[in-house]
Amino acid sequence: MSPSTPIESSSPASSAPASETGAPARRPGRPKQSEGDASDVREALLDAAIELAVEQGFEACGLREIAARASASPGMISYYFGDRDGLYHAMFERAFSRISDQVREVMSDPARSGEHRIDELVRVQVAAIAADPWLPRLVMREVLARNDSPMQELVIGTIAEGPLSMMVEWLEEEMARHEIRDDYDPSMLALSIASLTGFPFLIVPLIGERLGLTLDEEFPDRLIAHNQKFLQHALRAQTEEER
Repeated sequence: MSPSTPIESSSPASSAPASETGAPARRPGRPKQSEGDASDVREALLDAAIELAVEQGFEACGLREIAARASASPGMISYYFGDRDGLYHAMFERAFSRISDQVREVMSDPARSGEHRIDELVRVQVAAIAADPWLPRLVMREVLARNDSPMQELVIGTIAEGPLSMMVEWLEEEMARHEIRDDYDPSMLALSIASLTGFPFLIVPLIGERLGLTLDEEFPDRLIAHNQKFLQHALRAQTEEER
C-alpha cells in the first residue's frame, strides 16, 4: 500500500524555505521522525501494530501506543496509512500478499507438476506463514469471529478468489492427467492442503507443549518435511489395478 496523501501544513509547499545547508525543505505534512529509511519506519509501524493486535486485539490498541512501540511519532501512521482502518488493512495485506504471490508463482509454473508442485506448494505456504506466525490467530480473532470485519472482503478477494481458486483448478487438471489420484474432491483437497500448512501455527502455541512440539526455528522445516511426505503418499496416482 503506498503512503496516503499527507496532511497539508498551514504553509503552502511553494513557500517552504530551504534549509541553511541548501538541502530541500522537508515535504509539508511529513513528520520529522520520518528522517532515515522510510520503508523501515513503515515496516516498524506494521510490526508494532501486529504485535499489539496479537497481544490485546486491534480495537484495544491506541495509535499512540502503536507508534511508541515502533519508536515513531503518531503522525507517521497518518502519513503512511491515512487512518486506523488503513493501518489495519495494511497489516493483513502485507501477510496475505506474501502467501498469494508465492502460491501464484508455483501454480503458474508449467515446469512443475504432480508431486514436485505439491512439494513446492507446501514449502512456500509454510515459509510464508512462518514469516508471519501471528496471521492464523489474528484471522481467527479479527476476521472469522467478527461478522462485520472489513477484512472479510480482503480474505475473500486475496485468498479464496486467488491462490485457492488456482489450486482447485490445478488439482482438477492433475487429476484429469492422472498425475495425482482422482478420487478426491478438488475443492476439499485444496482446503486440506491449506489447513495442513496454516492450522499448526494456530494450535501449536496453545497445546504444543503437551504434544512435544514447539514453535521454534526448526518447526517450519519439520512441518514442511512432514506435509510433503504425507501428501506424497496421500496423493500418489493410483495404478490401473488400484482403480
